[in-house]
Amino acid sequence: MVSSERGEKPSSFESGEGGVPFSSTGPAGHRQRMRARVLSAGAASLADYELLEMLLFPGVPRRDTKPLAKALINQFGSLAAVLEAPSEALKAAGATRSNAALLGLVPLAADRLGAPEEPVRSDLGSWDKLLAYCAAHLATAEAGSLHLLFLDSRNHLLADEVLPTESPAMRGEGCESIPVPQVVSAIMQRALALHACSLITVRLAGADVQPDRQLLHDGALVQALLQAAPLLAVTMHDHVVLKGRRWRSFRHLEQQAW
Repeated sequence: MVSSERGEKPSSFESGEGGVPFSSTGPAGHRQRMRARVLSAGAASLADYELLEMLLFPGVPRRDTKPLAKALINQFGSLAAVLEAPSEALKAAGATRSNAALLGLVPLAADRLGAPEEPVRSDLGSWDKLLAYCAAHLATAEAGSLHLLFLDSRNHLLADEVLPTESPAMRGEGCESIPVPQVVSAIMQRALALHACSLITVRLAGADVQPDRQLLHDGALVQALLQAAPLLAVTMHDHVVLKGRRWRSFRHLEQQAW
C-alpha cells in the first residue's frame, strides 16, 4: 500500500482495517482545496475544466479528475459540449458510468431553472373560497367596477380583470350604457385568449346602490353571458354583487325563485 506524498501513515480505510473513508482524495488534498476555494470565492472563480473536474468527483472517488476533465474538454471542444454529449460518447472518452449519468443531469437542471415558475393560482372551486378571495383581493376595488374572474378546468383562477370596455355610464342605474352585445363580445374574446373554461363576474356596488337593485340592473348582461358562454365551451358560473360584507348572487337568487 502506498502512503501519501508526505509520508503519513495510511488511514485505517486505506490499510483495510475498516473505519471512515478518506478525509481527502487526490494528491496532497487537492479536492479539499478546490472545495475550500468554492466556499470562499464561489464557483464562478473556477475555470471550465475545474468545474468539470468537480462534477467528476462523485464518479471517480480515488483519483485526480483533472486529467480526465481536460481530456474531455479537448475531445468535445468545450464544457458545454461535454455536458451535452451522449452518455455512450462520454464513457468511450474515459468517463465512468456514474460520471455520464451525473453530467447528463446538468443540462436538464439548467433547463428547469430557466423555465418560468408556474404561478400559484387561487382555487375558487367553492362558494366559501370565492367569498374569501373577494374579501382578500377586492375589498379595496373601485366601487361600480365589474371584475371578470376567468377560471381553468379545475376552477383555479387564470386572471382577475376589470372589464376594459366598461364606462362610468354602465355603472349606475338609469344611465345609458354600452350595448350589452358589445360587452359580452369583449368578455368572450378575453376568455378565448386566456383559454378559460369558466367565468365568474363580480360587481362592486356603488355607495348609493343596494346589492339587490344592482343585481337587477346587471340582469340583462348576466342573461346574455349565460346564452353566449356555452357556444364557446365556457361555463358561466355566477354573477355576484358585493357591497362591503353584503353580497347577492344571481345563482342563489335564481334558486330562491324556484
